[in-house]
Amino acid sequence: MKSGTHLRTAVLLLFALLAISVQPSARGQSFTTFDPPGSQFASPVSINPAGQITGNYFDANFAQRGFLRDADGTITTFDAPNAFFGTSPNFITPQGLIVGTYVDANFNAHPFLRTKDGTITTFEIPSPGAALASGLVANSVGAITGVFTDSNGNPHGFLRAASGKFTLFDFPSAYVELSFFPGAPPVPPSILAMTAGETILGSYLDLNGTIHGFLRTIDGTFTSFDAPNAATGFFTGTSPTSINDSGIVTGLYFDTTMQTSGFPNLRVFLRASDGVFSSFDTPQLGTSLGTASINSSGAVAGNVVNFECPNFPFCNIVPISFLRTPNGSVSSVNDPKAAQGTFVQGINPAGEIFGTYFDENNVQHGFVRKP
Repeated sequence: MKSGTHLRTAVLLLFALLAISVQPSARGQSFTTFDPPGSQFASPVSINPAGQITGNYFDANFAQRGFLRDADGTITTFDAPNAFFGTSPNFITPQGLIVGTYVDANFNAHPFLRTKDGTITTFEIPSPGAALASGLVANSVGAITGVFTDSNGNPHGFLRAASGKFTLFDFPSAYVELSFFPGAPPVPPSILAMTAGETILGSYLDLNGTIHGFLRTIDGTFTSFDAPNAATGFFTGTSPTSINDSGIVTGLYFDTTMQTSGFPNLRVFLRASDGVFSSFDTPQLGTSLGTASINSSGAVAGNVVNFECPNFPFCNIVPISFLRTPNGSVSSVNDPKAAQGTFVQGINPAGEIFGTYFDENNVQHGFVRKP
């Protein structure tokens, strides 16, 4: 009996020690708030494996500027040359190269590159009358892609290799939506992300306004895709948002087989490189599209949005942020300083999550959460 009592005591003590050792890892997910100097509205947009974050903010004069936050918390602000109406970084590579756009005094958007040493150069798309139509994205080796319109208002794609060599390409005609009202230009596809192997991820609207995903491989082959049972109504469908270098795509879709109050549920999908789909639910159901970001190990982080209207038509935007680990466990992500919810924007290979939140004074801040 005495030895049994000692054994039980030892087991209980072991469990207590294990509980103590587990608690820091569960609780050790530290949130750090950051704001560029003089920021009125911090908007981080991209994180690299080293933990560097880039984005934009509005200063005291409400001028839009770019920023780089290093892993040690140091923040550097910058402006592209001739940026009259703002500088908007879009992506930071593992090497610290930042790509984005700026708007000149004539309201024309131009691409820019910012190297690790802070040098900013601009480049133009080699097509007559080319005008940038959507934000740039880059891959982990420094290639850049995006959408532009020609002098006739028709959309095209471009791919700029890390060497600076350009490839221009056309989208399938089904990907270029007619205008929503007479006289307006056609609605161009959106380019969203790109792998190291230069597979481009994008989306487009069909004639009914339904969203579809597509992939363009390096040989120029386009493949359209839809999540199984995705709704086909106006601004529903399949909305991809991220792809990792293994070719796994993630995004959001409205599932017609799972409905609440007569409306399709908004779910997160994963599309494997072989085209096989799987899906999961966020911790709370969302009603409006957000974003989902996947890292190299398959973890997915992002947000969806709910609209709460206690005093209709006045509504509150309530974000629901989540993290899905590679083993499939889904949990909420909430910055404890957020008064109105947390908007998770992305995740890097180390599992660091970044995004924004609003404080009690309705001021937007950036945050990074380390695992």
